[in-house]
Amino acid sequence: MFYFGQEQWNWLVAVYLFLGGMGAMVMAISTIIHRVKAFGQDNTLLMIWGNLTGFAMLSVGSAMLFYHLLDHLAVWHVLLGVFNKPDSWIAWGTWSIIFGMVWGLIYTLPHIPTPKFLGWCQLLKFFKWFGSKYAGPMAWGTVFMSVFTAVYTGMLLQSFPAVALWHNPGIPVLFTVSAVSTALATLLVLQYVVVRENDHELRHRFELIDTWLIGIELIIVLGFFFYLFNGSLNAQASHDLLWSDPVWLYGFVVGGLLLPFIINLAMVTHKLPTNGFLVIVSAILVLIGGYILRHYMLLAGIWELPYPK
Repeated sequence: MFYFGQEQWNWLVAVYLFLGGMGAMVMAISTIIHRVKAFGQDNTLLMIWGNLTGFAMLSVGSAMLFYHLLDHLAVWHVLLGVFNKPDSWIAWGTWSIIFGMVWGLIYTLPHIPTPKFLGWCQLLKFFKWFGSKYAGPMAWGTVFMSVFTAVYTGMLLQSFPAVALWHNPGIPVLFTVSAVSTALATLLVLQYVVVRENDHELRHRFELIDTWLIGIELIIVLGFFFYLFNGSLNAQASHDLLWSDPVWLYGFVVGGLLLPFIINLAMVTHKLPTNGFLVIVSAILVLIGGYILRHYMLLAGIWELPYPK
């Protein structure tokens, strides 16, 4: 056997995986808290900003993947993959992104005032009426497709058996936990910077849940350390590449996980007073760490192939 690092899935795909999982979960959480009126609050403004932000993230992420295609017309093969190759995760993920974006936008539209210069648009009026009349199906359809998208980003990598780092059940779990954590970080930034509603209970709950998720992510990453260290030669090559790189070690593990975990834990246990500055700093660290995770998981993907005869 011989081993070599892959270069085909570069930073463009990392951005796609990062924005795809995070944007999808931003839409899912925003829709849920509005639909169930979490903590007896309306949450409409946060839902609008969350869904529009998630929509933008998914749009940019999908554009990165489209740009990465050598043959841009080949995107039709991806869309038709659910029929031609039903086991294609990228095909199912593409459709889940499309439906999640469309349904989430339709659910959001009735809550956005129509600008005067668009008052004549009958199509916009129709979608507002449709989103209002079928708010329930649109909401839960958005949540389902968004959660599926977040899980899919990990399942996509897990489907490559020639890369030990990717081909294990921990990857979908790690990517899903990270997607929810980064989504909560995004919503916290929106709450403190843009929305600024009197929703202290919701903010506190987001901070508490994100603290748990960061802690779980730390445990999973520690599990990956031992899994790769004691694994095959393929896995050990990925281990050496990851844990010898200062950006992974200090940028992700320390800066993207340990520091925000300590800051959040200090605030939720009242060792430090909760304030917007600390929350935003912690959230930004989580977001940076979320991207580094995807970037280095792709970079450290070592292919294992037999020697040619």
